[in-house]
Amino acid sequence: MRLPANPFRRPFPDRPFGRAVLIGHGRTAIFVFLALLFLVPVRQALAYGLVTFLVAVAYSLVTERLGVRRSGRRWTMARWTLDQAVLLLLVSAACFLLYNYTLGWSLLNLRVLLYIAIPTVLVGLLPIVFSGVAVQLHAEEANRRLAQKIDRNLTRGRELDEPKGAIRLGGDAGATIVPGSIIFGVADTPTATRVRTDAGEQRFAVGLDELVRQLSPYGIIQCHADYCVNPQRIEGVAADAQGLHLRMRGVAESVPVSKPYFPAP
Repeated sequence: MRLPANPFRRPFPDRPFGRAVLIGHGRTAIFVFLALLFLVPVRQALAYGLVTFLVAVAYSLVTERLGVRRSGRRWTMARWTLDQAVLLLLVSAACFLLYNYTLGWSLLNLRVLLYIAIPTVLVGLLPIVFSGVAVQLHAEEANRRLAQKIDRNLTRGRELDEPKGAIRLGGDAGATIVPGSIIFGVADTPTATRVRTDAGEQRFAVGLDELVRQLSPYGIIQCHADYCVNPQRIEGVAADAQGLHLRMRGVAESVPVSKPYFPAP
């Protein structure tokens, strides 16, 4: 899987709302506070830092609740940059309102707001983009090194204990499948799994954990909380800023890998 040369088109590290996002917004607020200490009184600098933190947290939480996904293959450097530009604009507007409050609302004017906010966004985005590229490249390189370490382990040939015929999953009432024909499986619901085979896709009324337990004697392994794979069908391990992905023979889809399931290098 070759990554686009343009960094803005490449996947960016996942940023779902959580502890890491809160810490990042906290660091930004502290930077705002320390920078403004040279320009305004301590209490005023603290107020701007607090407003910055609250607006950033509210923006991240509300937009995620509204369906904005900061993860997955469509979460690219370009989308992250746009996300940061919107956040900068909102923070600028909030700080403008706070500044007006301290002046008795004497400068509450849309033209003044735009005059302040637009240059702030444009100038503020420059260091943000540079830091984003650095974060992206660091994540890509770290994941690439990890992919090289585990590639041999994941693709190491495993002799499947292949039965002469198909086996039945889920007991006597379950459906049958030939283990050697399995390419990968993905959890559909907690009690059902979709399995991609040479013949197409089958759905079994068995949870992923139970499916892996029944198929492990035939070499099937779990590589992600929602995926299992047939090691015999792995072509290699690809890496980007979001993590590792398995290239599978016979299908165009790649299968994600998560750290708890990495074989030891």
